[in-house]
Formats: sequence, C-alpha cells, structure tokens
Amino acid sequence: MKLTNKILFVFLILLVLSVTAYKIVFNSKVELIPNSFDKKTDYIYRKVSLTDTPLITLELNGRFMVHFIYSDSLFAIINGPDNLVNNYVTVEQKGNKIFIRSKIDLTKYFHPITIQFLTNKLRSVFLSGGTVASMKDFTCDSLNITLEDSTVFVSSSKIIRTNIVEKNKSMAVISKTKNASIHLYDESNLLLMLDGGEVSGTIGPKTDFGLEGNIKKNNVNRVHYGINRKEK
Repeated sequence: MKLTNKILFVFLILLVLSVTAYKIVFNSKVELIPNSFDKKTDYIYRKVSLTDTPLITLELNGRFMVHFIYSDSLFAIINGPDNLVNNYVTVEQKGNKIFIRSKIDLTKYFHPITIQFLTNKLRSVFLSGGTVASMKDFTCDSLNITLEDSTVFVSSSKIIRTNIVEKNKSMAVISKTKNASIHLYDESNLLLMLDGGEVSGTIGPKTDFGLEGNIKKNNVNRVHYGINRKEK
C-alpha cells in the first residue's frame, strides 16, 4: 500500500472514531427532543404542596390546561407524561407569588400538561405561552387577570371587581362580575357579562369586545394605538 493510501486510510479511521465519540458524548449530555410517548411513558399525577398566604399571585408560562378549583387548601396537581412533568415543568414559590413554568415549548406535543390549582385566595393571575384556563364558582372582592397569547373562561363566580389586561391575540369570557376595568391590545377578544355594575377602560383598534348583562355604566373607549405606543 502506498504511503498516500495509508495516510488516507488512517485519516478515515480517525474521522469515523471522532464522529462516533462526538455522538456518544453529545447524546449523553443533551436531549434535544424529549420523547414523551415512547413505550416506557407513564402518565402521572404530581402533587405540589404550597405555603398558604393571605393573597395568592399565580404566574403560568407554557401550554398548560389549567382548572382553578375553589378550595380551603392550597396546592397544585400536575398531570401528564412523566418525562415532561418531572423534567420540564417547574413550580416555584416566593412569598405570595407562585410560578409554574415549562422549560421547553409544549406546543410540539399533542397531549397538553393539565394542572389543577386549588385555592380560595387567588387575587392575581398571569397566563402566557398558550395557557388555556377555566375558573368556576370563585368568590372574591377583586381579581386581576393578565393574558398574553392565552385564554381564560370564568363562570358561575361572584367577583366584585375584575381587572383584565389582554395582549397577543388572547381571549377571555367573564361571567359574571359586578364591575370591571379592561385593557385589550393586539387582536384580543373579550366577552364580559356585567352584573349591575360599571365597566371602564380602553380597547385597541383590532380587538373585539362584547358586553352583556345588567349594565349600570359603560365607559370603554377604543383607541388608535397599541400598548406602549403613543397615539399619533
């Protein structure tokens, strides 16, 4: 064998070995696309106990299906494929603020993560990242709802005042609240059923706002600029 051929042969062997070694190291450290539906997948319930405080602020970021349940106890139950629930969903509490987040884009998976959040002290909720939430039979003096690319349905509840902020094609159906303050931006939608009170606020040029029920006063203005932009 000529020297040139020997060099090429050795080079090819080294190339194969280096690629193989790279793949072994790379695959052992990084899971690019977690497979939540292989033969070993189990669907689990993960119960997270939380420290009870007088007023609860909850922030959710991820493609979750959330059910708020009115309860004297405070905790969250997370259900879904074990790989996603255990490795890619985090729950953190700082004082009265609770954060539930996804480390990866859950829109890539057919089966959503479902969350049951139990409390009777929820006063502020921030939903983003494609969360779809439902709330039923809640009673409170005030509730702040902020949505970014998310959806919420509130039904059969008794809320004295609701403050609603929607951005990025969000949608909300609120039934019923006594009074409401609303701010809609970025092609958001809101259907609000008032129970003998007043509504005030602003809505953007590409938003849809429906108002029903017993309305004492409607002081909602449509503006011609988006959030954080001054009117020209």
